Amino acid sequence: MKIASRIVRSSRYIIFKLCSSYAYKNDFYEIVANIHKLE
Repeated sequence: MKIASRIVRSSRYIIFKLCSSYAYKNDFYEIVANIHKLE
């Protein structure tokens, strides 16, 4: 699975900017949710 994304860190916020592969939107948000659980 290939997700083209750029991670921009500003203070506490992590913003993922999707470049392409929008078909994997659900998987992408699941990954983001898992990252937030780790913090």
